[in-house]
Amino acid sequence: TVAAVDGLALGGGCEFVMHCDRAVATLESYIGLVEVGVGLLPAGGGCKEFALRAAREAKDGDPFPLLKNYFQTVATAQMAKSAEQAKELGYLRAADVVVMNRFELLHAAKAQALALAEAGYRPPLQNRNIAVAGSTGIATIKSMLVNMLEGGFISEHDYLIGSKVAHVMCGGNLTPGSLVDEAWFLELERAAFIELLATEKTQARVEHMLKTGKPLRN
Repeated sequence: TVAAVDGLALGGGCEFVMHCDRAVATLESYIGLVEVGVGLLPAGGGCKEFALRAAREAKDGDPFPLLKNYFQTVATAQMAKSAEQAKELGYLRAADVVVMNRFELLHAAKAQALALAEAGYRPPLQNRNIAVAGSTGIATIKSMLVNMLEGGFISEHDYLIGSKVAHVMCGGNLTPGSLVDEAWFLELERAAFIELLATEKTQARVEHMLKTGKPLRN
């Protein structure tokens, strides 16, 4: 599949793009996983995809250095304000294409699809050997969150959300380097999403965003 992106691709839209085999985006595209802004976390494969990319791109088999950066992107609901910035943040990959003229978008996307087909491209099988940062990664991120909480930079609910994101992206309380499949991350995402949605403070954040269009800090 090839995604043709122009304008906003946020939340589930961003996750859709991240799962396509190739993305073609206009320069002035806004792309990001913004769920944390309403007290939730990405639960359509966004956390999983970042964990997968960190493991795939890891040097010396340790995904944590990359995963820490991806965590900060997700936990701060950072939205890329251009396709180039989306590449820097990891929403788009190096092989994804940026077009300057939006009127060329569909032509460029079609060309990418044809090129993939002519090359005999086949989508990869589900990855069953994803190395996780595990319990050590979770503990490291939580120590960062504790410092931010004690410094008054985040609220207790922000800490809870950040801890859930860390738990999912690090693959849960496993031994660092343990190998899991994509379904493992997806189940962690769903469980954490439901747990956050059940909290009164997340419900208040969702309601406030729907009413005012602005995030609530509680």
